[in-house]
Amino acid sequence: MGTPARLRPPNLDMQYTDIFELSRTRGELSGELAAQDLPALASLIDPGCGGALVHWSAVGTAGRNDLPGADLTIDAQITTRCVRCGEPVTLVIRKTVPFLFVKSEKEADAIPIEDDGDYEIVVGSRKFDLAAWVEEELILSLPAFAQHDDCAPPAEHMHDEGDPAEAERANPFACLAELKRRR
Repeated sequence: MGTPARLRPPNLDMQYTDIFELSRTRGELSGELAAQDLPALASLIDPGCGGALVHWSAVGTAGRNDLPGADLTIDAQITTRCVRCGEPVTLVIRKTVPFLFVKSEKEADAIPIEDDGDYEIVVGSRKFDLAAWVEEELILSLPAFAQHDDCAPPAEHMHDEGDPAEAERANPFACLAELKRRR
């Protein structure tokens, strides 16, 4: 087998490819995307912090079970605000995900879960949106709460629970305990 074809989308605004042909030829596509190219991702991060820079590549593979496949590799740096301290935090996402492509939702639904293994099953097309593919994987990779590994919330956001004895007196169910004792 020869060297895989290296394809580069000529216009990053129009990143569509025939995903089945990419798999068949074992081709390779690669590119860079920024936050403005990924509107759903951009809506989840703080634009005042620097945004996102994403390097990606897709390499067609033989797949599995007679289905076409591709490996999507993402190397991204996404900067947003830390939920604890409010300062910028950079999230680094590096991953390679193997995909299998089917022609319809019906075909995808027919694949038993135990047969897909480590592969993600996606409905492919002859005009497959690469940016949307990358964006979806990035969104799935984001943590629920972006935060630094070693920061604590600012002191003004911390609230003291107060005196435990005072909390006991303020218990709204304390009168129920008194009624129960009287029985």
